[in-house]
Amino acid sequence: MNFFGKSHSLFINLLFGVGAILFLCMGSLAYFSINYFNQTIMNNAMAEADRFNNTIKLGTHYSMMTNVRDDITQIIRNIAKQENVEHIRIYHKDGHVIFSNKDEEIGTITHINNYACAICHKFAIPPTSLTIKERARIFSSPAGRRFLGIVTPIYNEQGCSSASCHAHSPDTTILGTLDTVIALDEVDREIHFLEQVFSAVIILIFLITSSLIVLYLLRFVSQPVKKMITGTQMIAKGEFFNAGTVERNDEMGRLASAISHMGEEIARQQDELVQANDELVKANQELQKLSNTDALTRLYNRRFLLETLDKEYRRAMRYVHELSVLLIDADHFKQVNDQHGHLCGDMVLKSIADTLGKSVRNTDIVARYGGEEMVVLLPETDRKRAVHIAEKLRKEIESSEIPCDGKHISITVSIGVATYPENNVSDPMLLVEAADLAMYEAKKTGRNKVCYRRDNSTTIVDNPEI
Repeated sequence: MNFFGKSHSLFINLLFGVGAILFLCMGSLAYFSINYFNQTIMNNAMAEADRFNNTIKLGTHYSMMTNVRDDITQIIRNIAKQENVEHIRIYHKDGHVIFSNKDEEIGTITHINNYACAICHKFAIPPTSLTIKERARIFSSPAGRRFLGIVTPIYNEQGCSSASCHAHSPDTTILGTLDTVIALDEVDREIHFLEQVFSAVIILIFLITSSLIVLYLLRFVSQPVKKMITGTQMIAKGEFFNAGTVERNDEMGRLASAISHMGEEIARQQDELVQANDELVKANQELQKLSNTDALTRLYNRRFLLETLDKEYRRAMRYVHELSVLLIDADHFKQVNDQHGHLCGDMVLKSIADTLGKSVRNTDIVARYGGEEMVVLLPETDRKRAVHIAEKLRKEIESSEIPCDGKHISITVSIGVATYPENNVSDPMLLVEAADLAMYEAKKTGRNKVCYRRDNSTTIVDNPEI
């Protein structure tokens, strides 16, 4: 029972279950069939033994009627010489052995409880007629040989009761009994042979039936189940499972078809899920971009700038790199708003943002810092290179024509530059503050110029080499 509980194979469980049932059925059939054949053979042996006794009675009838004892003794001895005949005795009704194939038994008295007598005398009133089975007995010798004994009554006849030689009373029904013992060697050999043949036939039938059951289970149970297990594993990996690999119209086929449809439905839902996930990723990316982007200029916003500035500042400190900051402010921007309106002011800011975005490296960060102020973050850039880039940006912005209110206007910018570690600040915002001070110095000294901050002093860039 534990085997079936621990087994992980449906095929093995079914095989042993069906095999056990088949074994019990075939074993029961063999048991009852062998018992039936044994009983039939024994019944036939009893009937033959009874006929054998009747033959002895008929053979000795004349001698008994004429009371020729020597003839009776000779007839019994001759018959006892036959194979398998062990004993032939004739008992008088008083228990004496009057005839036997063994001389030493003649004249002996048998106790009433002896098997030959007890057959009848076990009853209060001894019966005058018994069935063959009631008159027969089977016993074994110390050597293990089996014997069949059968008792046949010798009835009183008219000739016996009227004969002058040895008349018996007409009221006497049974004069004596004929007891014959026959060896069952031949019968036992026949029974043993039939048992062997029948057992071999049963085993052969069991093996053939078991083989057919194994083939059936393999073909119609194990293989389809394995294919469906493979199919579910394929579905779990996102692969396609073809139900046509289980070509059946029964429950197995319908189950395979259901698994296939389930796989198709899962695949469809997975595709929808992947598509929805892609859309969600794009939406998150767009949202992330929007959260980091200034709505007007499409530059990075102040929050993203400060986060990136902190990361770049820490990286510059760790690897001893330069980090430069450009703070750019549009000159006279308020006048543009006042003279041309805020829409033109927005166009000016967009133009400056476009120029900055097109003119810096991919590794640089351009962001709107606030109002008309914008910041360019230049990683791994020294002050000389930063001033060069700032002057280039200033000139490109100055030369730009901005469409506004049906005409074109131009604008200039003032740019402040600060570089780390030239400005050995302890906080990245102090670097922006240094660039802011340089930008205000450019404003105070006439605007449309570049200034840089170093060692708490601001220097105006007059004629940088571009």
